[in-house]
Amino acid sequence: MKAAEKFVLICCLFQGVLCREFSISLPESIEALRGLCVLIPCSFDFKEQYDHQLQNNPRGVWYKGDSWAKHKVFSSKTTEGNKIDGKIIGDLYRKNCTTIFYNISESDSGEYYFRIVFGNLKYIYPSSLYLNVRASPISPSITLYKEDQGKVEDQNEVVEGTSVSLICSARSPCPFNPPIFTWNFLSEERRQEQNHNARFRSSQLNFKATRLHHGVNFTCTATYQLQNKNKSAQSSFRLHVLYAPRNTSVSASPSASVLLGSSVSLSCSSDANPAVLNYTWYRENGEQIGTGKHLTISKTASTNRGLYYCRAQNQLGDQKSSVYLDVLYAPQVSPSSSCNSALDLIMCSCEVHGNPSPKLVWHLSGQTVLPSESTPIREESVGDTGLKSFITIHQSFIDTPTLQCIGINKLGVDTHLFNPLKAECRHTAVSYLVLSLSVVLLLCVGIISFLICKLKQLFGKIKVLKSGNVYASLQLSAPNTYEILQTHRERRLQENKV
Repeated sequence: MKAAEKFVLICCLFQGVLCREFSISLPESIEALRGLCVLIPCSFDFKEQYDHQLQNNPRGVWYKGDSWAKHKVFSSKTTEGNKIDGKIIGDLYRKNCTTIFYNISESDSGEYYFRIVFGNLKYIYPSSLYLNVRASPISPSITLYKEDQGKVEDQNEVVEGTSVSLICSARSPCPFNPPIFTWNFLSEERRQEQNHNARFRSSQLNFKATRLHHGVNFTCTATYQLQNKNKSAQSSFRLHVLYAPRNTSVSASPSASVLLGSSVSLSCSSDANPAVLNYTWYRENGEQIGTGKHLTISKTASTNRGLYYCRAQNQLGDQKSSVYLDVLYAPQVSPSSSCNSALDLIMCSCEVHGNPSPKLVWHLSGQTVLPSESTPIREESVGDTGLKSFITIHQSFIDTPTLQCIGINKLGVDTHLFNPLKAECRHTAVSYLVLSLSVVLLLCVGIISFLICKLKQLFGKIKVLKSGNVYASLQLSAPNTYEILQTHRERRLQENKV
C-alpha cells in the first residue's frame, strides 16, 4: 500500500484527532415568528489542509431548497440578489457562521444549507436546518418547582405553606426583540426574568402556597413586539394545594332555637383538600355523641340545651366549630314548691323553670301580691332557666285559704295552688310542742339555780358555828334554824357576865 493511502486510512480511523473533515453544527429546526428576526446558531469545520486559506476573506452563503435543488437566498459578501435581509454575526475566521435573518415571512419557511467560500474552497454542507415561520407565536410552557425538591414531574400538588416557583418559558427567536412576560396573579415584584439561552426566555414567580391558591389558574402571557402590532401567546397552570380543614362551620335545621319535643338536625361543613375524612360530634363536657356530617335529635329535651362541637379531620389536620342549641319550653313549676308556718307567719317558696327564663307572680285571694314591708317577696335565680321566689304572709291577712304561684314566659303559663291554712295547722302543733319544751327547760334551770344558792348559804352558816366552838345539830326537820342560833348567842353572853 502506498504511503499516501496509508495516511488517508489513518486519518479516517482517527478522525477528529489526527485529521479533520467537513462538518457543520446546526439545529434540526427553528421556530420563527412572522415579522420578527430569527437567530440561526451555526459553526463549521473543514479539512486542515485549508486552514491557511481561511484568512483569505471568507464569506458565507445560505441556500434554500432541498438536496436536489437549491437557490441562493443570502450572501455575506453583498446584499444584491439576496432574497432575505440578514447578517452573519458569527466570526467566520473562528468558524462561527451564526446568522440573523430579519423580518421574515411565512414564505421563508423551508430547508436551509450553508456554504463556506474562501480561497479556492467552495463547499456546501449537506446537513440542513428547517426554518418554520409561524403567523402566531407558540404558547409558552409553565413548570412547577418546589423548594428543596426541584421540578415537580407528575402532579401539580403542593402542601400549604410550601415555597414554590412557577417558571414560564417562551421561545425567543429574535435576540434583539425578546418576549415580554405578564402574569394574571401575584405582584410584579415577585417576578424574576431569566435568560436560559439565545433561543428561550423565561419568567419565574416565587411564592408560598396557601389554600387560596388551590384551583387557581396561573396564566403566563408572552408578548412579542412587531413592527406594526404586537402578538401574544399564553398558557395556564392549575395549582393543587393540599391543606387541613378550614372554615369549619355548624348549622342547625330548622333553627338553633327549637321547641321542646321537636326534631332538629345539625350539619357540619368544612373546606379541606383532600376532603374531610371524618366528622365527630361532642358535647361541651367532651362526651362524644356521634359521627358523620349530620347529627339528628328526633325529640329534644331540656337536657339537650347547650353547645355542640363538630371536629372535621383529614390527613393534614383538623378544625373544630360549634353551635349553641337552645331548647325552648313553657314554664314548669317545681314540685318542691311548698309552705311552712310558724306562729303568725306563713312562709312559702315557689320554683319555676322555663326557656326563655320565666317571670313569677303571686296571687293571694285572687289578687296580685306586690312586695311590701308587711308582705316581703324575695327572688333568686336557679341556673339560667329557673327562678325561685319566697313570700312571707301574716295569717291575720288571710281571709281565704288560696295562695297561687304563677310562672309566665312567651310560650305559656304554669300555676301552683297552696293551702296556707293547712300548713299553719300542721306546723302550729309543732310550734306549741317546741314552746312547751322550752318552758320546761327554763323551769328546770331555775330550780337547779335556786337549790345551788341555798346550799351555798347553808355551808356558810355551818362555818360560822364552828368558829364560835358551838356545835349544833341541824336537821331538815328543825322548826327554825334562826331561832336555834339566837339561843346559842344568848347563852354565851350570860357565861361571859359570870
